Amino acid sequence: MYLNYLKIMKSVPDIEEIRMIPFKAGLNLIIDDSINVDDHGNNVGKTTVLKIIDICFGSKNRKQIWLDSDTNSINHTLKNFIQDNKVYAELKFNASDSKSYILKVDLFERGKRLINNEPYNFNNYKEILNEIIFHTESPPTFRQLIGKFIRINQSTETGNILKYLNQNTSYATYRNIYDFLFDLSDQTESAQKLELENQINSDNKDLKDIIRLHNFSNINDLNERIRIVNNTTNNLQEQLDTMINFNLVDEQLERRDKLHTVLNQIDDFIDSLNFNKNKITQIITNETKGKPEISIEILSDLYSEVQSEFGSINKKFEELITFNNAIKENKLNYYTNRLRAVDQELTDLIENRNKLIASNQELLSIINEKNYEDFEKLHEELLSQNQLLGELNKVKQIYTSLITAINNNTALLTDISDSNSDNISKFNEYFTPMSNIALKQRLYLSPDNDFPVQISNVEDGIGTGHRKTITLLLDIAYVSFIQDVKLDFPKFFVHDVLETVDVYSFKSIVETINKNGSQFITAVLKEKIENYNFITSDDIRLRLTNDDKLFKI
Repeated sequence: MYLNYLKIMKSVPDIEEIRMIPFKAGLNLIIDDSINVDDHGNNVGKTTVLKIIDICFGSKNRKQIWLDSDTNSINHTLKNFIQDNKVYAELKFNASDSKSYILKVDLFERGKRLINNEPYNFNNYKEILNEIIFHTESPPTFRQLIGKFIRINQSTETGNILKYLNQNTSYATYRNIYDFLFDLSDQTESAQKLELENQINSDNKDLKDIIRLHNFSNINDLNERIRIVNNTTNNLQEQLDTMINFNLVDEQLERRDKLHTVLNQIDDFIDSLNFNKNKITQIITNETKGKPEISIEILSDLYSEVQSEFGSINKKFEELITFNNAIKENKLNYYTNRLRAVDQELTDLIENRNKLIASNQELLSIINEKNYEDFEKLHEELLSQNQLLGELNKVKQIYTSLITAINNNTALLTDISDSNSDNISKFNEYFTPMSNIALKQRLYLSPDNDFPVQISNVEDGIGTGHRKTITLLLDIAYVSFIQDVKLDFPKFFVHDVLETVDVYSFKSIVETINKNGSQFITAVLKEKIENYNFITSDDIRLRLTNDDKLFKI
């Protein structure tokens, strides 16, 4: 799959072409050709071309065209021009089945997205592209996959070679992505692995939470705590028993035992209610700790996006804000009411227990009157220890169930093996020689137990100054790899920020992409390449200057 061209068009008052940027196999450069060196970097639009390609491939944020992410400043002139003239982008590419596809995306807010003139809402647009380009349904998602081929907005210092998505992406998700990209396992099995890994990660998080919340280090710690509390309750019960007068008739003994049974049942209910009370109190505390609210600006963007995709919405934005605020308020009200109800149940149960004891003073004559206060103190302490014991046993039950689930899912995960594990070695047949030529380093990928793959050097460590070059070599080698194993994936890749790539490495990269059928699209300053004799005029697909910017305004 290759990109054919990118057009930027006006549709108001008439359809008019602003830019036509043809692409070819090999190197495709968008350059800042300003004569005056001081004019460089004046937002002529070279990087914007790459952003528009990304938007055509499902990037949600159209604002990045007129918003400077570093300064958060808005180019109002450009924003108004795009809005007033209803500017749209048109990207054409050829799929492996020789069928051509044209992606048309409005660049103004709340604009439409079309594939071969068929409009789609945002989610369906990405799903259709996943089927067209990667011949799959989620997982992985289209944006998770296309991010491997369109690498823009990455800092030269912090851009990660292998972790190309946002920092919140889990290793389980990356494993699913690399399984797919390198055809390491059947997609159904890969999806099962992702589900299992996500469940294991979730259970491990719950395990850490319960350990932190109840302040124990491991199961042995918890068992010893339970043993100590259990011994304490037994000792308290024995002390209570010694206060009882056993010179009673059988009937009194039977009545006494029934009374004890009822009291124990009430105590069990009190233990259960106290446990629920603690959990509800914890939820309320978490909800009121001052977590940041969703900003009005983000909600407004979401509202505008939904309105764009689905047409008129029968609710005003202010009504939705009110509704959003009411959700949290209703949640707090619900748990507050539940806490109030639990407190009332506790009060009622304790009152009933006290009434039961008071109304059976005669039966409780097994306790001497002078020792009744001691009995009450011991009984209250016994209730407290029973409550603690009940909570600890509940914690152990949850802990044990989580450990069992983690072990079972880990065993299932182990049983799912990579059916094409040698594909990493096939990839290294291209990657290692390329890196040796470009960087004098024999780099290679290998499977990892944590993150799915790692990159290493045969001789020594990897220099941090070569990140961009290594990333380019990975993408170039990947094109050779997919042609070898006959994977029907894109042969293009889009990069920005080439300033750290030296002339020797750049020359090697250009020579390699011209040989293996890659299509490399990038933006660069003129002075970066003006003395590179290996770059031809045909490689330069668009020249921009401060007097001839991308949108010609």
